Amino acid sequence: MEARRSALLRALRREEAVDAPPQARILEARVAAPFGGGEPVMWERLRLLPSFTSQDGFNLLVARPTQALGSPAVLLLHATGKCKELVAEHLERWAQRGFLAVAFDAPFHGERAEADVSLERLGPDLSAELLKSEPARLQIYYDNLTRGWRDGSERYVMDIARDALLVVDYLSVRPDVLSERLGVAGVSLGGMAVALLAAADVRIRSAMPAIGVQSFHHSLVNDLWQARVDSVRPVFEAAAKDLGKAEIDQEVVRAVWAQIAPGLAEADESKEAAFDMPLTLPLIAPRHLLVLSGEKDPRCPLPGLRQCIAKAQEAYDRHEAKNHMDVFIEEGVPHRMTENMWRRIDAFLEATLSAEPAKKLAKRKLSSL
Repeated sequence: MEARRSALLRALRREEAVDAPPQARILEARVAAPFGGGEPVMWERLRLLPSFTSQDGFNLLVARPTQALGSPAVLLLHATGKCKELVAEHLERWAQRGFLAVAFDAPFHGERAEADVSLERLGPDLSAELLKSEPARLQIYYDNLTRGWRDGSERYVMDIARDALLVVDYLSVRPDVLSERLGVAGVSLGGMAVALLAAADVRIRSAMPAIGVQSFHHSLVNDLWQARVDSVRPVFEAAAKDLGKAEIDQEVVRAVWAQIAPGLAEADESKEAAFDMPLTLPLIAPRHLLVLSGEKDPRCPLPGLRQCIAKAQEAYDRHEAKNHMDVFIEEGVPHRMTENMWRRIDAFLEATLSAEPAKKLAKRKLSSL
């Protein structure tokens, strides 16, 4: 398992050796509670600058308690087409509960696709405006993933996890963060990235992938790949044309995943660079893991999801850490986040990252499928 973890970490880092943590430059700061009201929190907009030149810098959105000297930290990764400002309401809520909460834009999303966004505009009105402009941002993302299909320059999911590793590098040395209490949560595309990140990086104490855990291999061989492909369909349409195909088929899907997400649909246990989630999700054990999904989610089909969960539960059993893994599959729910899911994440954060996690964990019960 350690060999696979090392291979996954190398793949996410793109074989880049990291010899120093990134630098952060403050762009803006503001004390406010623009979403739910209540106690104001300190907002920071930072520019994160890698210590090596092959990876571009990007901006972070941070919400933290105004008075805390040392806080647990949680990183939140957004879904396809969204951006850090569209998850800011959750950052605010977590900061009000004592966490330092962080989000960044996935490659070719948010400020990495359009103009910068000032903290002064943060709030529901900006969120509504960003939702209206989502189609234009999505086209930028599709265009760059298509370029990645053709020249290998960009990767699906894996480059988000690569950026997240850089954020963890930063949080691990930030003076007001309790580096032994780092958590990550993510939605859809962000949920997939969370599962890979936590599998690769043992600094993550608590992982909460939502509507993202799936077996790419199971979907591929059982003809359940259509809904996932539809989330980035223009890439597959371009690939089908490049391969001389009249339509997208299993051969096209296999070729695209191999190019833009190498190893993610590979399920051969004898290969270290096989990263299908039934092989990588168990690497999170015995650290804390909450898997959330919808029973009717076509992008995370239930049979493949159950394979992932079963393999992870076997690993937690071997570590004698059954109470460190929880599962919430919401009945009748398609591919979307629900209030119940967010409440589960909030409770899991409190139970696994707060000052007295052991007492809170003892009160939780492992959910069943």
